[in-house]
Amino acid sequence: MKRFKSLSGWLLASLFYLLPPPAAVAYTVELTRDQVQAAVEQYFPVEHATSYAALTLYRPVILLEKTSDRIGLEFTLLADVPGVMTRKGRGAIDGDLEYRQETGEFYLHDPKVRRVEVDDCPPDIAASIEEIVRELTRQAFPVILVYKLKDDDIGQKMAKRILSSVTVSSGKLLVELTGPAKN
Repeated sequence: MKRFKSLSGWLLASLFYLLPPPAAVAYTVELTRDQVQAAVEQYFPVEHATSYAALTLYRPVILLEKTSDRIGLEFTLLADVPGVMTRKGRGAIDGDLEYRQETGEFYLHDPKVRRVEVDDCPPDIAASIEEIVRELTRQAFPVILVYKLKDDDIGQKMAKRILSSVTVSSGKLLVELTGPAKN
């Protein structure tokens, strides 16, 4: 009988060893396009000026496409070289989300310029404008706060903040956070 108890104990211990660890706590933050739009609009216009030219990006429009986990952003631009030309145009960039665990904040990150079109502009000047747009977004994106976890929301507080995925579904940005496993 003693041998049976030790065998059953060994089998029980082996079974626990083979079982997966407890599941991590998951929490999904659902942001509508309008919520992201309102957050991003606060940071516009974005301007760059030198002694000979100025570039302004304004009227941002958030794009959430089902085929991408990146946040798209279209904007109007105004390029002004005093005494030489003033041109309007449109552009599009996209970026992903950077999660800052210590503050529970999500910022735009890793901007990629997808398109810059300037009305009636010579190609060499248009290329220079695109390069300035690229640099502006590299500087501006890290400070654009999209969302901050709410300390008064127990679900968000419990997630303990490890970003596991960002997806777009039905025009909403779904940000999944996971936390330590429940004991």
